Amino acid sequence: MRSIAVTNAKGGVGKSTTAINMAAALVELDRRVLLIDADPSGNAALGFFPRGTPSVGLADALLEGSGLVEVASRSDYEGLDVVPPGDRLSTCSDQMGGVQGLGQGREFRIRRLLKGLTGYDVVIIDTSPVLTPLNVAILYAVSEILIPIDPCIAALAGVRALEDLVRTVSEFRLEFTDAGPLEITGVLITRVDRTLVSKQIEAEVRNYFGPIVHERVVPASVKFREAYARGVPLIHYDRMSPAASAYREAAFTFLNGGVRPDAVDPRRSIEPDEAETVEDVDPYYREAS
Repeated sequence: MRSIAVTNAKGGVGKSTTAINMAAALVELDRRVLLIDADPSGNAALGFFPRGTPSVGLADALLEGSGLVEVASRSDYEGLDVVPPGDRLSTCSDQMGGVQGLGQGREFRIRRLLKGLTGYDVVIIDTSPVLTPLNVAILYAVSEILIPIDPCIAALAGVRALEDLVRTVSEFRLEFTDAGPLEITGVLITRVDRTLVSKQIEAEVRNYFGPIVHERVVPASVKFREAYARGVPLIHYDRMSPAASAYREAAFTFLNGGVRPDAVDPRRSIEPDEAETVEDVDPYYREAS
């Protein structure tokens, strides 16, 4: 089972939107996915339950010892379950320990919850943009990080702060767990428009991060708000849009270890002896390209 945190120290970068649509796109690729909303605001969970998220969620697993399966809610999409934050998540976040030094093992609670989890191929955790002790605990637990980043002037400032945190946590992981180092395995540029500033900052992001930046960007679109208000992932609400195609390609790339769809034989990593091309795996890929 793979586990990935969708995170950025800067807010407003499309983080929850990315978590929602990556989860939905992975389900289209026949993976069972658990989406954990670890942000007290509950934005990722609201993307599936627009009338209000369940009151029981991650907070109950952390405070009461419940398993993640017990606090998960089924979405309208087969193979995709959602763990909402729960009403008390903002209260328990500060009890999770800290970055420097250990907090009596509390920063390993998320890790223990994931280690006891079965029945899923991928766990996606949507974090808050604030570097809380809970976010640190998440970094101890997951194996990978995906950073959504929008092309604005402050784009790289928050990412550099996150990189410092990742290095610190990675050192503690190596010393106190068998999890191995923590890696940023993907950077996805979101909310892209046609302005010169957007193009310049996109180029700067690609120069800074190199090959881990996804080739296809996610364009800005009013359809995101429409889909969110209806509790539907954009990849289902506006199936053939460039944004939907970008998220499908990002999901495919994630499954194939950072290799782009046009450079991989899907038969090796998706469904042996079934898929011939990426179009076979993603029926909308050709039309959206």
